[in-house]
Amino acid sequence: MKKKNLDSLRHGCIVFMAAFSLSVPAQSTRQVQPYSFQQKGVFYGRQPVVGIDMSTFVDLGYGYAKDRYNVYFEGRILPFVDPLTFRLRIPGGIYPDTYPSFPDEGYNPYYQEGYMVTSNAVLFNGKKISDNPRSFRDLGWGYGKDNFEVYYMGRKIEGAMNSSFKVLKDGYAEDTFETYYRGKVVK
Repeated sequence: MKKKNLDSLRHGCIVFMAAFSLSVPAQSTRQVQPYSFQQKGVFYGRQPVVGIDMSTFVDLGYGYAKDRYNVYFEGRILPFVDPLTFRLRIPGGIYPDTYPSFPDEGYNPYYQEGYMVTSNAVLFNGKKISDNPRSFRDLGWGYGKDNFEVYYMGRKIEGAMNSSFKVLKDGYAEDTFETYYRGKVVK
């Protein structure tokens, strides 16, 4: 009887170890990287994405992107996928608002992404922020402006006067009436 209990315990341990060892490699260790927009084109990691339409390209997050012609996953075209009807359904937060672009949301002036001016739009990390590319200027330290709006890290600064807006340094800026730090009014 003791031998039978010992054998069944041994078999139970072997089954448990086999199930555990099979489940560990199934967990994904792959890092999802955002698409980067540079003067030479769009990159996924360090790999260039080929055949994109820059004016309609949108980073959907989690390795997915699309333009008016194709849907991309990790920089590769997904064949037989219609970009007009493709939607990424993810419970919870949606990239890019919840995806960390920068540690602690600070601005790193040496970071290779940021504002990109195309022929018909201004993008910030792949998200369209303005329809006025001819008048847009990247002011540095995460600030930018066009003829109508002022932006910090791709977000409009409410109430900022673009005609008198200027960047000071270290994240500070000012217009005629207010002083700003990292896009927020200093009180």
